[in-house]
Amino acid sequence: MVKTLPVIISKRIHKFSQRQWFSRKYSIGEHLSSDLAQTIFPRCAFTTSPAMATGIDFEVEGTTTFGSLPDESFRYLLSLKSEKINLWLENRTSKKQWQSGFLSKEEYVTTANAFVDASAADYISCFKQCLDCSVDETQESQRKLVSLKGDTFQLEMNIKIRLLRSFRNVSYVFKLEPVAVELIDILASKLKDQQEELEKLRSRVDETERVVLYAESTTWTDAMLRWEPLNSGNFVLSADSTSIIIVIPGLYAISVLVSHVPVENSTAGAISLQKNGIVIQRAAAGSVVHYCMYNNSQQYASHRTSTSLMSMVQVKADESIEVLCSGTSYIADTASYLTVIRIGS
Repeated sequence: MVKTLPVIISKRIHKFSQRQWFSRKYSIGEHLSSDLAQTIFPRCAFTTSPAMATGIDFEVEGTTTFGSLPDESFRYLLSLKSEKINLWLENRTSKKQWQSGFLSKEEYVTTANAFVDASAADYISCFKQCLDCSVDETQESQRKLVSLKGDTFQLEMNIKIRLLRSFRNVSYVFKLEPVAVELIDILASKLKDQQEELEKLRSRVDETERVVLYAESTTWTDAMLRWEPLNSGNFVLSADSTSIIIVIPGLYAISVLVSHVPVENSTAGAISLQKNGIVIQRAAAGSVVHYCMYNNSQQYASHRTSTSLMSMVQVKADESIEVLCSGTSYIADTASYLTVIRIGS
C-alpha cells in the first residue's frame, strides 16, 4: 500500500497574479512533475544550462567528498550521451577511477524517485547539486560512498522531500565499477590538480588586500619631510604631517627619493629613514668642493641633486615612518617621494 501525504492547500486567488490553487493528495509513489519537485525541495530544483535545456550531449564536473572517507577528495564527471548518463569518480590522491557506465533512465529511476517531466539532463542537474553541497548539510541531502567487493563502490544519493511538516527521502543508487587507468591518464590528472591549485593561489592573491602608499613632499619642517595628504586608509598622517603612521602590521618595502641642495660648507649632509624616530638607514648627501687653480684655494658650491634610500622594514601596527634631512635644503620647485609596499599578506 502506498502511503499518501496530503498537501492541504485551500482554493484561493492570489490578489496580484490571480493564480488559483486547489487542494489535492499526492502519494510518494506517484510520479511527481518537475513543477511540484521545485515546490517540494527548491534547493535541488532542476536548474539546467542551455546545453541541458536543448538536449545536447554534455559533461559537468567538479570535486566532492564523502563523510565516510573524510580524508579523501574525489573528482566527479557527469556525462549525458543519447539520453543516457554516466557517473565517473576519481580519487584525487590514488588516481583510481570508477564509473557507472552509460545508464538509461529506467536503470536508475524507480516509481519512488521519478519525476514525470524530468529529462536525463534534469536528473544530472539534481545529482550535481547533491554532490556539490556540503557534507554537513544533512537536512537537505546526503551522499554516501560504500565499498563493495572487487574494488567496486556503491554511490548513494538521498534527497529529502518536504511536504509541509512531513518529509520523505528519495534515493538514487549507482554501482561504480573500477576503470583501468593508463599512465597518460594519471599524468593528465596530476596536471589538472596543479592547474586547480594554481587557480586557488591566484584567487587568494586577488583577494589579498594590497597595502600600497605613494606619498609626495614639497616642503620641509625642521629638516623633516612634510607629506601631502594621503589617499589610503591604511596609512595616517601625524598632526604636523611629518610622520606616516602604518595601520596594518607586516613586512614593508620602503623607498625614498629626496630632491635637495647640499649646504655650502665642509659638513656633509645626510638623508635618514626613521621608524618611530630611530634611524634605520642613512645616506650621505655632502657638498661639492671646487678648487681654484689660480690661487690654490678651495670653495664650496651647491647644486641640485637627489638621494635615494630603500629598506625592508618589519613594522608593528601604528608605528611611524619619517624622513630626516640634515646638512641640506629642499628644492622649492621639485618634489620628494616615498613608496611603501607591504610584502605578503
